[in-house]
Amino acid sequence: MKYCKKCVMPDTRPGITFDSDGVCMPCKNHERKQKVDYEARFEEFKKLCDKYRGCNGDSWDCAIAVSGGKDSHFQTYMMKEVMGMNPILFSVEDNFSMTEAGRHNLRNISEAFGCHLITLKPDLRTQKALMRKTFEKYGKPTWFIDRLIYTYPIHMALKFNTPLLVYGENVSYEYGGGDSEETYSAREILSNGVASDIPLEELIDENLSKKDLELTIAPPPLLLVS
Repeated sequence: MKYCKKCVMPDTRPGITFDSDGVCMPCKNHERKQKVDYEARFEEFKKLCDKYRGCNGDSWDCAIAVSGGKDSHFQTYMMKEVMGMNPILFSVEDNFSMTEAGRHNLRNISEAFGCHLITLKPDLRTQKALMRKTFEKYGKPTWFIDRLIYTYPIHMALKFNTPLLVYGENVSYEYGGGDSEETYSAREILSNGVASDIPLEELIDENLSKKDLELTIAPPPLLLVS
């Protein structure tokens, strides 16, 4: 087994890569962050918001994929309170038991910032069937939910015509994977290795149809607004 010489992350982490010195990509990315001009980045952020603010009149001008956690609260605070945007929030709720803290967090992010929150709760039958299949075939029991977390907000942003879609961190860039650059576009979020494409023909059977998998299919690039 190989370990990163700096953080001792093992090579058993999916997608992780090491440079010629035995240092993992997230450690290299952490070094790059020390050289970031954050004032310039903030100006870039303001210009991005200026481009889309009010693009739909009084309706929503951006969308945020949220879980209810600290990152989601910060993203919503920045977009709504600091940037003066009018966001709509999208979330995926699995069928596992949710803690009281989890319920509070999702409720709070909507109430605290006065934002509409639309949550997808997948069909339990489909979730059970896919959890079993993706565990047995790929060792990825949560693939269905992970995939929806990335694809569902894109589908909804298209449906509501909100061209600016805000995600949280790229976990491959931050914690382990091959990404050497930050993901600037939501269109690239699926490349982070958390919920990679699985061919539909490998999932469809007598218990699962294409309709069951519809929301896991990323919209064609030509439909996405740059």
